[in-house]
Amino acid sequence: MKKRLLSLLLAAGMTISLAFPAYADEESDLKQQKAAAEAQLNAAQDSVNALAAQQQAIQSQISDLNADIVDLMVQIDEAQADIDTTQAQIDTTQGKIEETEDQIDAKENEIQDTKRELKQAETDRDQQYEDMAKRVQYFYENGGKNWATSLLESKDMTSFFNKSTYADELQTTDRQAQKQLEATVAQVTKLEADLQDQKAQLVSTKDQLSEQKNQLSQQKDQLSAQKAALDDQNADLQNQLNEKKAADANYSSQIATARSQAKQISSLIRQQQERLNQIEEEKREAARRAAEEAARREAARQEAARQEAARQEAARQEESSRETARRAAASEESVSRSTENDEDTAGSYSTGSSQAEEVEEAAAAPSGGGSGSAIVSYAEQFLGNPYVWGGSSLTHGADCSHFVWLVLRDTIGYSGGYTTSGGWASRGEPVSSLAAAQAGDVIVYSGHVAIYDGNGMIVEAKGSRYGITHDRRADCKSIVAIRRFV
Repeated sequence: MKKRLLSLLLAAGMTISLAFPAYADEESDLKQQKAAAEAQLNAAQDSVNALAAQQQAIQSQISDLNADIVDLMVQIDEAQADIDTTQAQIDTTQGKIEETEDQIDAKENEIQDTKRELKQAETDRDQQYEDMAKRVQYFYENGGKNWATSLLESKDMTSFFNKSTYADELQTTDRQAQKQLEATVAQVTKLEADLQDQKAQLVSTKDQLSEQKNQLSQQKDQLSAQKAALDDQNADLQNQLNEKKAADANYSSQIATARSQAKQISSLIRQQQERLNQIEEEKREAARRAAEEAARREAARQEAARQEAARQEAARQEESSRETARRAAASEESVSRSTENDEDTAGSYSTGSSQAEEVEEAAAAPSGGGSGSAIVSYAEQFLGNPYVWGGSSLTHGADCSHFVWLVLRDTIGYSGGYTTSGGWASRGEPVSSLAAAQAGDVIVYSGHVAIYDGNGMIVEAKGSRYGITHDRRADCKSIVAIRRFV
């Protein structure tokens, strides 16, 4: 009986061992494939990290170039303002030159008029002098008979004195007219000289203005040359910026490709692990079924043995009485063997039962939720990290709008997608005022966005000089909108 039981157990063991080679081969292949996939995943992750570091360097260079371009644009604007100011001075000077030229022309006209007046005054003076000379000559030529003739020809003394007085008055008038004409000539001559002096001064003023205009024109040319150099420098920086942006976009594309590959490899590793787990379960199930089959066969064998023993017992009872003692002894020995077989069978069942018992572990997926205070606490973990314009990494650098978006995404699972600082003004639910704001609310400013901490302060990606900070009051700038997401 013991030999038969051992044979059956060996047969069951062979059945189990025959079931495992296929599992063993597949499991070995899967483990090798999984190890290779994990190596590929590590390589992909290393590639992502390396590319991210290179991209961060490029983004830092882009940030520096943007700052340089802003400074250069300020210089260009200042140079243009200087050019415009100089041009305005040139225009003003040109206006003064034209005004002076008009004054010179007017003075020249006045001089010409004065010359004509002087010529006429000299003509009148000379004519007056000539007429007076003729009258004087007449009186002198007729002087010998003037008094006697006048006396004789006069009807009376009154007539004589009237003639004499008239002659004296005529001479006096001639002398006065001559003096007046001389004075007129002198006055007109002085006026002409004054006008000539004024014209000379205007011409000198025009020359000075022309020199000033030339200097301003030279200054404008220098400023224009400086601005042209600044424009060339700006164009060069813009070209460098475009190249850096193209490199940044290329890094983003490579990182996206590497992450996609890593995701596919991770999915493959999960599938391989699931298959390995399934193989383990199938192996346990095969062992359990093999143990059950061995127990079933052993039970059948014991039942057949009991039936054979009963048959033999009936045959022995039919023998002669002379064999009674012997049959009794044989029956007792058969009962003893049956008892031993039962004990062995019970042990076999116990072993099979212990092989079938397996306990599997279950992993609990972490669960979480978002609140205003949780948003603020999570945001404060990144204080001191750098500000990077256009950056999208809480660790390596982000700008204000990326910072808010990443914090909301990581804490409350916000799925609204990235938007600019102005775009946050239309997201979430509106909050009426700062007094009604709560921790975790998003405060939108002109060109900026931050997270309210509930105590009058904000957590923000402040700027390239400051990084991520928690040191400003919420009312440090004019508030455009306050929005709530929890």
